[in-house]
Amino acid sequence: MSQDNPQLEDLVDFPTSWTFRAVGATTPALEAQCRAAVEKGLGREVLEVQCQPSSQGRWTSVRLRVVVESANEVRTVYAALKGVEGVIKCL
Repeated sequence: MSQDNPQLEDLVDFPTSWTFRAVGATTPALEAQCRAAVEKGLGREVLEVQCQPSSQGRWTSVRLRVVVESANEVRTVYAALKGVEGVIKCL
């Protein structure tokens, strides 16, 4: 029995608005570093950024909304966000 694993290209119509989320240690630079990683990876500006600290304040969730042109751009941005110092998870 084979199991189908649909690719992102098969699930999403591009171009589209996409919200990336990175969770990292709360630092003054986290938001700016995440924004810079996304903008460098895509070569265009982030449309919207929202930050939400955890209840204890140790971690912060950074949401970045941007228009992506392809599944490869989505993969590129996730790779860039994983490279940001302090980021522990990307969603």
